[in-house]
Amino acid sequence: MVFNQTEKQERSYLQQIIGRLKQIISHTDVSVKDHVDTLAEYKDYLWSNKDIDPHEIRSMRESILNHFAIGESIIDKRKRLAKIVDIPYFGRIDFQEKSENRPVLPVYIGIHTFYDSESRTTVIYDWRAPISSMFYDHELGEAFYQSPSGEVKGDISLKRQYRIRGGNMEFMIESALTVHDDILQKELSSNADDKMKNIVATIQREQNQIIRNEEARTLIIQGVAGSGKTSIALHRIAYLLYAFQGSISSKDILIISPNKVFADYISNVLPELGEETVPETSMEQILSEVLNHKYRYLSFFEQVNELLTKPTSDFIERIEYKSSFDFITSLDRFILHIENHYFRAEDVKLTKHITVPAEFIEEQFHRFNRYPMRQRFEAMTDYILDMMKVQYAFTVTTTERNFLKKEIKRMFAGNNDLQVYKDFFAWMGKPELFKMRKNRTLEYSDLAPLAYLHIALEGGTKNCVKHLLVDEMQDYSPIQYKVMQKLFSCRKTVLGDASQSVNPYGSSTADMIQKALVTGEVMKLCKSYRSTCEITDFAQKIRTNTDLEPVARHGEKPQVLQFNNEKEELSAIKELIATYQTSAYKSLGIVCKTESQACEMADKLQIPDIHFLSSQSSAFVQGIVITSAHMAKGLEFDEVIIPQVDEKNYHSEIDRSMLYVATTRAMHRLTLTYNGIKHTPFI
Repeated sequence: MVFNQTEKQERSYLQQIIGRLKQIISHTDVSVKDHVDTLAEYKDYLWSNKDIDPHEIRSMRESILNHFAIGESIIDKRKRLAKIVDIPYFGRIDFQEKSENRPVLPVYIGIHTFYDSESRTTVIYDWRAPISSMFYDHELGEAFYQSPSGEVKGDISLKRQYRIRGGNMEFMIESALTVHDDILQKELSSNADDKMKNIVATIQREQNQIIRNEEARTLIIQGVAGSGKTSIALHRIAYLLYAFQGSISSKDILIISPNKVFADYISNVLPELGEETVPETSMEQILSEVLNHKYRYLSFFEQVNELLTKPTSDFIERIEYKSSFDFITSLDRFILHIENHYFRAEDVKLTKHITVPAEFIEEQFHRFNRYPMRQRFEAMTDYILDMMKVQYAFTVTTTERNFLKKEIKRMFAGNNDLQVYKDFFAWMGKPELFKMRKNRTLEYSDLAPLAYLHIALEGGTKNCVKHLLVDEMQDYSPIQYKVMQKLFSCRKTVLGDASQSVNPYGSSTADMIQKALVTGEVMKLCKSYRSTCEITDFAQKIRTNTDLEPVARHGEKPQVLQFNNEKEELSAIKELIATYQTSAYKSLGIVCKTESQACEMADKLQIPDIHFLSSQSSAFVQGIVITSAHMAKGLEFDEVIIPQVDEKNYHSEIDRSMLYVATTRAMHRLTLTYNGIKHTPFI
């Protein structure tokens, strides 16, 4: 007999579960209050009895700590229960193990586990639990999952999915084929939010394989536009935190994200999944920190903006060369050259009667080659002085020790990072490939190789990080990945889309990343869920991606609107905005090629509800947003308007990339506008 066979029974069961959850939450509230009151009593007793026995004080303090710990545990439990009371679960499978006399087990699946201590049963299973994997990986019939004790085989006799909101079941779907399709279509047809949401109810089989991959030390995810790669990566983090509880926590994970807006946009996912928000940083912050924040530099955004507005062939050449593997090979050869030629040993007169020979000092420099070059001076000094003590039976003063160390350091010609970096280009016979900008400002493409040199000379690792997540992988060059590898020896999840690079002269493919990191398993996400088929087909004309498989969801055909002049185009955009304001859509993105164009467009439109999203912004907002294609990357909107798509504005290869990024932000509606005779050749 099927447990809760009918929809009516399911609805009744849901209310029972919610009632039980609320009951337990109420009990925890009482329990927390009792602990708080007890702690207050203990504190009052200690304050009012200053002359009590030390043993009693110790006992009271232990009791206070114990009550505090129990109280914290109860509060944590309450938080988890409160998170699931509105949506206790989203799916169900009925599973029977292939063992004698095993009953059919109804497995309800939600965001968190709910174990009812009264009935001593697991009422709801966490979506990350081993048994829950069958919900994503198997249909009706034979199925299995990997438990801690090995593979468990059996049969799935029922599979259901629910849409529950605010404690009410909106609908229930039962299918003998795939449960996900109907729910997925409903979710995809819904409007965009101001924050990325969890997708536990609609995770697909290929996505689940990525999320639950525990074997790969470095997992490289190549995902097409709209494939949900960022969301999947965050769910993977949540899964790893669940699977390896005790050995890894949220604070042990680091996310490298492209900008603060994007970091804010994704900040909701992990808390929704019951995990703490993890630390986030940028590539620029990491590199600048390695270099002790000593240098001014062009940001990545500034580099891209220059390539869009005033590119020069020599600037492009510098970026391209510093993004090549030949460059890394030359840099490694130069580091070996430094090892062999930059240390020039000299005799050091330590005291009136004792001189340390140059040959002996030279020998020690190579003896300590397991240390980075600049870290050897300390060890060399101590070893030389130990040998002097043995040979001459005397102890040096602190002044003499400091003098020797200073002299040894002086013998090394590589104490200035920037000078060594300049030497490198002279050594290659290509001094023209290094160019400082005004006010001794470095180009962005010089930041990573300079950091790479610094690490070779000085050392440096980030041992506190146990898992590194790198988003928008295509926008980082091989030398940047080499720096990451040296700094972070931990497991990595790297994700992005080679088709969406905003810097085609310095980007990386999955294969290039694999080569740079020396290791890594590449997994592909080919299905695109974000856009309608019509929008996807349109984007494919701009940049063809043969791997992309659109999910069958249809909508309006994208429009390309021509106008005689700028005034007419501006008036039409205002009309499109007005139409959006009367629609059911929640977000509209007006995506320009550059930030300056976006700023100018915002000024011309003069609409009070428009939010201008710049490189200095720190948060994503819902509603009408005007921004650049660079800043829009990773975001999505119900509707997108792309102005000024004439042949003059969009004509270069980087322009093509920007246009592709802009079009693939649209979920339901896409409009492109231009004035003049010809639109961009890319559409």
